[in-house]
Amino acid sequence: MRPGGSAAADVGGMARLWDDTNFIVDGKPSQPGAEGGFDLDLATAEGLYREAVSLANDLAQIMIEADRLCETQPPADDPASVSFNNAGVEAFKAGAAHIQAEVEYFRSLARALGKALGVYQESDEQAGRDIFASGDEAKSGGGYI
Repeated sequence: MRPGGSAAADVGGMARLWDDTNFIVDGKPSQPGAEGGFDLDLATAEGLYREAVSLANDLAQIMIEADRLCETQPPADDPASVSFNNAGVEAFKAGAAHIQAEVEYFRSLARALGKALGVYQESDEQAGRDIFASGDEAKSGGGYI
């Protein structure tokens, strides 16, 4: 969380971090027409995508535990115990907000990479359909190309 910022605002910012990033996978951009970005080969992009999904899932599980910590109750109903517990719960809430921001960061990265891979896979599949149709494979048992 940024100084003076709110956890909710920071999480929202992390969720949109990769929205305008152009991932170029084997020459196919995720943001056609956009300048710059990350140029990746297919194997690297797929590996990064799987890693981002895995990290987001692992952190989502940790988030469950972080949320449980935010529900910690004081051991006694005296002012010192309540005050100490409240300070601890605030720290747990800050930690939970940080973990949530990390979950959103990796989900956003996975979405952006998935979009780039989808563009690549879609064009690759279309090329396969085009070759099949142009070769008249259904009738000849093999393409002309």
